[in-house]
Amino acid sequence: MEASFGVKLPGLVPAYAGSLREIPDLVVEFEKLGFDDVMDGEHILYAAEMDHPGGAGNFEHSRTEQHSDRSDTLVMFGAIAAKTTRIKMISGILLAAAHTFAVLARQASTLDVISDGRFMLGVGGGWNVAEFEQMGIPAEERAARTEETIRACRRLWSPGLSSFDGRWIQFKDVICEPSPVTPGGVPVWWGGNACSKPTARRVATLSQGWLAREGAGDAEIAASVEAIRVACEKYGRDPSTVGIRASLTQTSDWNAAGSVEDLTERAIARATRLVPLGVTHFNVPLGYYGIDLDALGALLKSLRAA
Repeated sequence: MEASFGVKLPGLVPAYAGSLREIPDLVVEFEKLGFDDVMDGEHILYAAEMDHPGGAGNFEHSRTEQHSDRSDTLVMFGAIAAKTTRIKMISGILLAAAHTFAVLARQASTLDVISDGRFMLGVGGGWNVAEFEQMGIPAEERAARTEETIRACRRLWSPGLSSFDGRWIQFKDVICEPSPVTPGGVPVWWGGNACSKPTARRVATLSQGWLAREGAGDAEIAASVEAIRVACEKYGRDPSTVGIRASLTQTSDWNAAGSVEDLTERAIARATRLVPLGVTHFNVPLGYYGIDLDALGALLKSLRAA
């Protein structure tokens, strides 16, 4: 199958690795298996009661029951970069609007340098409205603030002195170091429902690729890919240069129960349906598939052979 395959670390269950300190060594094993990248998402604050798209839940109960912690995504990627040589890293997603633009630009470019171009900055507005509000960011502004933050970062990644005059961010004649080693700056991927014209525009004009929601079904992905194609044509970009990344889960009716063979069969079926729609990258979410390295290696071989 002509696609790349990565693993997505579970958000609330780092107990799969024993402790946060063990995650970089675990990613070394993923690299040995042949996975192309590792994805980690970000939440900064949790309300006790969460209104998750997959269903409301009590975070404190979930955290206690699962004995979980949550690391800082970019710090963890620094540790992973130091332990690995080939596997790429992508944030999926980072809440860019909640980060100080200059600090984010420098952290991302530093990761780009120390990983020799293996870091990809996946951003989006996320689903947790309360999280933004608790940080003093109006929820209705989070998408626009994310866009402005990325525009400012891209300006700071450009050679020489840079200036920017936005709604929330302004600077003049500054340099932010280190400069990225990746030509054009740190690759940015945009998350969200690209059926939305603003999201499709951001993908077409600011991003290397699009990150589908983990629960996105085939119809949503197909419609989003078409919306991105239309936006690319409008803004003069070749749609084939846009990467499309989807998760190897189903929609809300996904049931992770079953044998390894059942999960593998469903993963291959989903990937086989989505590649013709334009999907170029797939995530294997460990929260669904578990951490059995032999099983993950067999799954990867089956996907590549399909």
